[in-house]
Order: sequence, then structure tokens, then C-alpha cells
Amino acid sequence: MEIVFLGTGTSHGIPVIGCRCVVCTSRDSRNNRNRTGILLRDARHTLVLDVSGDFRHGALRHGLERIDAALLTHAHSDHVSGLDDLRIFSQVTGKPTVLCGSEATFADVKRRFDYAFAPPKAYGGGAPQYDLRVIGPDAAPFRIGDWEIVPLPVLHGPEPILGYRVGDFAFITDVTEIPESTLNLMQGLKVLALDCLRDAPHSTHLHFNKAVEYAKRIGAETTYFVHMCHDLEHAATEARLPPEIRLAYDGLTLPID
Repeated sequence: MEIVFLGTGTSHGIPVIGCRCVVCTSRDSRNNRNRTGILLRDARHTLVLDVSGDFRHGALRHGLERIDAALLTHAHSDHVSGLDDLRIFSQVTGKPTVLCGSEATFADVKRRFDYAFAPPKAYGGGAPQYDLRVIGPDAAPFRIGDWEIVPLPVLHGPEPILGYRVGDFAFITDVTEIPESTLNLMQGLKVLALDCLRDAPHSTHLHFNKAVEYAKRIGAETTYFVHMCHDLEHAATEARLPPEIRLAYDGLTLPID
């Protein structure tokens, strides 16, 4: 399986519009961060985890031609605003694109993309077509082709959302608390992508020290921080980390058995 980091930034993206800080004006390309999203693929399967407004750029950059499903963590704008760009896949295949997420996520998706769930019009280019696969409160594992998907319930501030484990990889973004039961589902990981917004504490995201604490507790072979804002310069932040914890960057591609 190949892990591709389509984006690694927070909701503003980096550079932030109108900002002249050291990170936003950096010449280090690793400081240029689209909104966070992941692509997983092998010879038979292709999944995307979250679909930001920057999804199209990542899909073109990495030659994405098909997907089996999109796994949604929650319905905040920087995680679902690119859903309309999935319509090309249903247009090519003639089949709705599979979306997996919680009932609450889909309630928001149906409001924001109501045209995709209305009767089709007899004119225009056509709306995206979705096949919604609801992940219930029990967060039971399910399969996409040969891959088992394990939902990972976490808290995003007061809101329950989902992360996902696929094989020996797990993705947890936008998190403040990981329940003990979810930590137990992440034993033996080779690669973990984990939220780390900034140095200062935040009400809905892990800050640097808390992210490091969780990364060490989970104990993946390598943890890659994602969803960073412009407070965290790439090289300077990595210099503060142990070798098993790194900062992800857009376009980072990792093979994993």
C-alpha cells in the first residue's frame, strides 16, 4: 500500500491569505500546505480520507484516476468542501461514488450538497452521485474490497468524529481527546498521521506537546503530524522532535506493507 499526503495544513492553508510571516513566505516547499487529506492505494484499491477544497490539485498531481471510496472524518468545510470534485468518478463509471461516514457527517453533507440528492435535472452537466455508507455508533469495522477499515472514534472538542485505520496505517485529524478504547485499536501501527495544530493549546485540536504525548503513547513506528498551521515551521519543528515523530508535508509518499 502507498500512503500519499495530499495536504497537511489547517483550514486556512499555508500561505495564509494576506500573511507575511516567516512560514507563509518560506522558500521551503514543505511549508506550503494544502488542507489535510490522504490518498491510499495499491494495485487494486484506491481510497481517499477527507476531501478538502484542495483535493483537485492533489488528485491531478498524483495521477488519481479512480477511487473505491472516500472516508470522511467529519463535515467541517476543510474536510468536505471538495466533494463536488468527486463527480468525475461517477460520470466515468456510471456508478455513485461511495462515501463512508457517520450519520451526523452525512446530515451536514446533505445540507451543503443538497443538489446532489435532489431529482436529476434534464439539463446541465449533472450533479455528483453519492452512495452513502453510514458508520453506526458502534463504529464496527467494514470492508472496501480486500481492505478492512476500522473506524476510530475521537473527540474534536465536544464533537464526536472519526479517524480510520487501514492495515498498519491510521489517520486521526482534528482531535482533542482519544478515548482509551480507540487507543487500543491502534496497537502495532507502522504509520500514524496525527493532528498537531500549533504550540499553544487549542479548544478543538491537539497542540504540540499533547500531540507528542499521544504519539509516544500510541507507539507507531513513525508518526507524521498533519493539520499544522503557520505557527509551525517545518525544519525548526522537526528539530524539536524525536526521530520516530516527523512533520508530514504535501506530496510525501510512503510505501507500507
